[in-house]
Amino acid sequence: MFVSKPKKWVMPSVLALLDTACIVGAYTTAIHWSIPLTDFILPDFKANFPYLIVVVLVWYGAALERHLWSPTRRQDVIHYLSAVTKAVGNACVFCVFVMVLFTRSKVDGGMPPEEQGAFDLFVHGGLDHKFLVIFCGATLVYLLVFRLIVRLSIRELRNLGINNHRVMLVGANDRTVHLIEALQMQVGLGYTLAGVLDNDAERGGMVEATGVPYQGDIASLKERVLQGEVDEVYISLPVRSRYEEIQEIAHLCEGAGVSAHLVADLFPMRVATSRLMHLEDIPLLNLSTIPEAHGKVFMKRAIDIVGSSLLILLLSPMLLLLAILVKLDSKGPVFFAQERTGQNQRRFKMMKFRSMVVNAEEKQAELLEQNEMDGPVFKIKDDPRITRLGRFIRKYSLDEFPQLFNVWRGEMSLVGPRPPIPAEVEQYTWSQRRRLSIKPGMTGLWQVSGRNEVGFEEWVELDLEYIDSWSIGLDFLILLKTFRAVVAGRGAS
Repeated sequence: MFVSKPKKWVMPSVLALLDTACIVGAYTTAIHWSIPLTDFILPDFKANFPYLIVVVLVWYGAALERHLWSPTRRQDVIHYLSAVTKAVGNACVFCVFVMVLFTRSKVDGGMPPEEQGAFDLFVHGGLDHKFLVIFCGATLVYLLVFRLIVRLSIRELRNLGINNHRVMLVGANDRTVHLIEALQMQVGLGYTLAGVLDNDAERGGMVEATGVPYQGDIASLKERVLQGEVDEVYISLPVRSRYEEIQEIAHLCEGAGVSAHLVADLFPMRVATSRLMHLEDIPLLNLSTIPEAHGKVFMKRAIDIVGSSLLILLLSPMLLLLAILVKLDSKGPVFFAQERTGQNQRRFKMMKFRSMVVNAEEKQAELLEQNEMDGPVFKIKDDPRITRLGRFIRKYSLDEFPQLFNVWRGEMSLVGPRPPIPAEVEQYTWSQRRRLSIKPGMTGLWQVSGRNEVGFEEWVELDLEYIDSWSIGLDFLILLKTFRAVVAGRGAS
């Protein structure tokens, strides 16, 4: 027989009801703080009632979209509160949009507000900005505090052994040991590890050092599920050789209403991380070596657009002056457009102020023996191809400023690995090509870590380190260090 469990709709219904109470409390607070107090607050409460209805309805939609009423046993508190904050933000933004769309200024000079109906006042009464700001702010604070109290309370109950889930692990191997250690570290999840099932008793014994007992063959799982001994099943069997057995276990758990989880570290990747994605109703396992934080990536692109636009505008007089000086200094075009390799090995024309003689690329073959860089990169300190003005603008990186247009067009970023020429990429190893997995930048860790004094291998390692540890804060730090290095004229040739 199955052990009786609470209906699945009970907890979401309670949360929805208490969420509504929080929003009503925020609504009342906004009335008290934004509308002059009267002897009787009911007219003000009724007059602004449409605001409350809109926020509650939009909050319900946002909460459902972000699964805030679903069980969140495996979601940490920080991500949970972040989801609540984003949902409140979505609700408030949509609420303001609705108010602006359906509310007009006070143009009707006839009937006084107290004699109008609630909806008439909503449509004709105009926006009360102070009320809206306080209402949205109080809603965020009340919901965050309430949800935090709920999460911490549930966590304490689980620590006391209340509302725990009994977990059975199927398959005994190194992945199982790693999984057990991870589950044991997360006490607040409320998991009781009932045991490990495996057809090989010797393999089953290897996990007993973790304190989780070996419970016998996998065939006994059906009886344990039917007797109500199991709430969740974690499967760590090898997929290739045990596919049919895994399928049978999944069908068994599905029929009994028991959650089943397949350990998804299917491939021993050296660098790539795995993430679960969904395309419509199709689950996908994503293996990627680049950041998947779409919000941060969007912010990085926004910073690139705003930053490059402002710099182009502010530096336009200097750019014009440099263009004139380059033209006067030596024969040839003002700009040097060189084919470079960008993100995902797409090629583009990188712009620079010309700092060398016009036939510099043809003369490079004559200077190969003087190359001072290891690997496929060519660079010499006293390059005879550099013009008089070119030596100055290269020292202070003034020749790089036209790349702001590459950033603005989206071919480059302000910060990232430097874009190599295609001939260099052909000599890369497969691991070195990973530096092409993100947009190249005008500056990067290489430039602020010694530039020409850094060898090629260390250069690549710095680029890969940047990819693996990238953040918006790191970009700002690199930009600051780049400014100091450029002003000092360090490391350029």
